Amino acid sequence: MKVGEGVQSNTEVSSYKEEIGFNRLLTEMSTTYARHGRTYGAVRLVNPTPKEESVISAFFERDYFDQAMIRISLGDFERQLAKVSPGIKFDELLAEYSEHITPDKRSTFHKNKHAFVDTIVKLLPKYKSTPAEPWLNDIATQMRRTYKIWVEQFIAEPDNVLATISKVAEMINNLPPPEKSPIRLSTFAAMFIDCPHQLEFTGEYGLLFVRALAYHFGTPIPYSPESAVELYLKAGLLTNDVLCQVTVQNIKAYKPDGEPDKVCEIYNSRNQAHVLTLENIAGFTEAKSADGKVYVIENPQVFAAVREQLHDKNYTLISPIGNHNPGFLRLLQLLCNTGSKLYYAGNLDYKGLINADALYLQFGKQFIPWRYSKADYELMLTKNSGLLPDDKKELAMHNEDLALMLSQMRKTGKTASAMALVPLLVDDILRETSV
Repeated sequence: MKVGEGVQSNTEVSSYKEEIGFNRLLTEMSTTYARHGRTYGAVRLVNPTPKEESVISAFFERDYFDQAMIRISLGDFERQLAKVSPGIKFDELLAEYSEHITPDKRSTFHKNKHAFVDTIVKLLPKYKSTPAEPWLNDIATQMRRTYKIWVEQFIAEPDNVLATISKVAEMINNLPPPEKSPIRLSTFAAMFIDCPHQLEFTGEYGLLFVRALAYHFGTPIPYSPESAVELYLKAGLLTNDVLCQVTVQNIKAYKPDGEPDKVCEIYNSRNQAHVLTLENIAGFTEAKSADGKVYVIENPQVFAAVREQLHDKNYTLISPIGNHNPGFLRLLQLLCNTGSKLYYAGNLDYKGLINADALYLQFGKQFIPWRYSKADYELMLTKNSGLLPDDKKELAMHNEDLALMLSQMRKTGKTASAMALVPLLVDDILRETSV
């Protein structure tokens, strides 16, 4: 075949079978189709033969010659087949290349899927007009791929799958009231299941629970323990304190009864820094800074150096342990609620700018970039610098100062260390002027 010649509409399945240039491609496709039970994914032909290049190019009316690898989507092949050979069904053609595919019936996955959805529909009346109803209805009407694992389990263990979904629906209907302080995830789980740890992010119930919560709150499904912690916290549940800590100095925190937090009071009296966990912070109803200003320093080494040079002065300093975790963000929100301004000195690389811009979007005018001028950046480059990766070309900042810094970094192609700014940061704080 030549490119553009195509395949005649009256081509029989046997014509494809006889053409050796199709053999490897369709065999690979049949395996992929059998694995997923539907037209999904793609196959790759490494080091295609001249015959394969010729046949595939002719079929698609596209140049596939002189390629080390040819990648073909099953969906693209099915659409082209309907165009050039409308009398042949895709599953019938693939059945010629695999004993696992029978053209006269739907795949096991699709059978499971329909049985699964039918069961959910029957379950809906029990949860009518409850918080769980929209989520269950979404499963029944949309059947997103995120529920594939439960579809595959359904035929083998329908009662277990149904029980799991019912338990998770009950959990959604009984989430802690938003006005209450968050409770331990294990405490909440014990109300519904015998093994509370199964409600953790990767647990048997947790895998489904995070999907239900994500739909309930209209947020993306978490795919990391850190993002799961944030979603659990939104639901009033506490888990994984070790991932959510923040170093602070001179934070005035208050409990639901209006009393000051005693731990913070002790450290404040000594002008010492200390670590707050997510559980600590979740127990606060209010937080205040020493003078209406919070100096947020992302780099822990810079934070330590600034503290040392301040000589135990009574200023409010914060540094997240690790990334901008839910405990850190929750504490900043409490401080902003009482009118504090956030002076933020972050890392000058892509991740640092992204983190800073996210804070700007969350806290608006209360977020103030600190030492993000061209002169500050040039000073940092004289001390230490690294190469800026050649990616994220579409990255843009919402904050004007951060946008200018991003532009400057792209001009030089370098990241910079904030350690060179320590004397200037200290001076800004001691002068108590707008930074």
